[in-house]
Amino acid sequence: MMRPDEVLSVLRPHGATENNWQVELVLEFIYWGVVALLTLVLLIFRPGIFRRVEGYFLRISRNSAQALGFVVFSALALRLALLPVLPIPEPIANDECSYLLQAKTFAMGRVTNPTPAMWVHFETFHVNMWPTYQSMYPPANAMFLAPAYVLHVHPWWGVWLSIGLMCGAVCWMLQGWMPLPWAFLGGMFCVLRFATFSYWMNSYWGGAAAAIGGALVFGALPRIKHSEKVRYPLIFVLGLALLANSRPYEGLVVSIPAVIALAVWLFGFRRRRPLQLAAFAPAIALAAAVAAGMAYYNWRSTGNPLDMPYAENQRQYHISKPFIWQGRYPIPAYHHQVMRTMYVMHELPDYLSRKYPDALLNMLELKVRVYYDFFVWPLFIVLAFSFRTMLRSRHVRLLGLTLLLFLAGLLVEQWPPHAQYAAPGLCVVVATVLFSLRLFRTLQVRGIPLGPMFVRAAVLCAGLWMAVPLVAAALNPFSVGLYSVMPPPLDRARLETQLEQQPGPQLLFVRTRRSNRGMFDWVYNQPDIPNAKVIWARDMGPQANQELIHAYPGRQMWIVDQDDGIMRLTPYGQQDQDLDPARILHVAANQPVASNR
Repeated sequence: MMRPDEVLSVLRPHGATENNWQVELVLEFIYWGVVALLTLVLLIFRPGIFRRVEGYFLRISRNSAQALGFVVFSALALRLALLPVLPIPEPIANDECSYLLQAKTFAMGRVTNPTPAMWVHFETFHVNMWPTYQSMYPPANAMFLAPAYVLHVHPWWGVWLSIGLMCGAVCWMLQGWMPLPWAFLGGMFCVLRFATFSYWMNSYWGGAAAAIGGALVFGALPRIKHSEKVRYPLIFVLGLALLANSRPYEGLVVSIPAVIALAVWLFGFRRRRPLQLAAFAPAIALAAAVAAGMAYYNWRSTGNPLDMPYAENQRQYHISKPFIWQGRYPIPAYHHQVMRTMYVMHELPDYLSRKYPDALLNMLELKVRVYYDFFVWPLFIVLAFSFRTMLRSRHVRLLGLTLLLFLAGLLVEQWPPHAQYAAPGLCVVVATVLFSLRLFRTLQVRGIPLGPMFVRAAVLCAGLWMAVPLVAAALNPFSVGLYSVMPPPLDRARLETQLEQQPGPQLLFVRTRRSNRGMFDWVYNQPDIPNAKVIWARDMGPQANQELIHAYPGRQMWIVDQDDGIMRLTPYGQQDQDLDPARILHVAANQPVASNR
């Protein structure tokens, strides 16, 4: 049964914002107006610098391996150069902390962790405590973070490397579908758009693993058709494995057209040859090994080879199910009010929105705006004009159909959107944008070749636009990424540092603020909780806390009250004295009176 305050929270509009996607569309028209004016200027003055710059990049792009190396190096070096302006980010969101727990587990040589004693005190978001203690997420993203822990460096360097590889993978995919100079342009577009200022690079939410998987699948597909080399089917299967272990549902949707196209080509009567089929034997063996590995991971995590940790977490904690046509789970009996608040106020409105057309349309509009802003803006107009031509093209029709199917698959998800959900389709989106620019490059008006200058102006404006987030980052590092101001959860990092500097093992009880909706939780621990330097636990009252203290003896105990404005570390047991009314009056009576002079 829901309480009245929870019912009221459900009736509030979900995902309401002051700005909507129509504003961005208006700005896109303004952008193309500027591009048109710049095109006229370039046609009048015809600066030779464009030919020199294009000649330099053409020489690089004609060597496919050299182009790939240049793209990867540019992505890594550019972000490295910006470290004085954009420092290494701190994990803030619950998803990030869950991924880092998983990466630490892998770095210790473990698949999962045993459930710790008194585990209820350690319950938190997106983490399974039972039947084993681990992240609920598939393992691919954490596999890029784990080597950093093994090498005893900051886990962000795993993010940094994965994003560089992602840009290279997209460029490699494009080289199989279009001329090399355009593929190189697409790779550099990824460097500026998704690798430098995007939250994929500046957080631990993921995105790169799924994007690499999609690029490997669609990059291997045309090469399989034109080559009998064994490595391309292996790369195809490796891409499917990354998709299945990063974004399983979205990866399935985006890969369906590629798998069907490969099956039609492979088993077509006129093209079937024993040599081609034999080339797939190592790929089939790899697919079997990946399936066995996934089954083993599930078995160690949940006790069932077919039951993913994500599904286990769904059953234990969640209210809404993944798709809009599904019913909901019964509201669980949560152990902590903050967890009940988060799931009821975050998920129940999404479920109930399906019953009200306006709310459902608002959710669909929010999804379109988020994916449009992150992947497409300001290129939707040229994409819309050329998409019909793309669907008619025999060569790239598959990419257009994949994009339509993928968008439909995203819209039927129950959750509010985040850009990493659509990461498997990144290469398809970039290929569609490049096809549109290639089509506009052929534009002529009364025999005047406007197209080349138009595309040059569009690329120049897009490049100049990259200065906007750079200036914003110089003024405020939190303007890049997920947040526009310094988020309060950074206090957790401050407290962690203070406790690490204390002698001996530490135990910190977190008294959750009354207004906390659980979006940025503090209770996240190391994989090996009993041997951790610092243990974060939920304050569950004196009796339950005392049981935890007995279960983890020999630790210095602290408590932090999140309703305390400065969130101080207070020795456990002293907090009640600090809140005693007589003590407060005594302290106040002995404070010096401030002078008005």
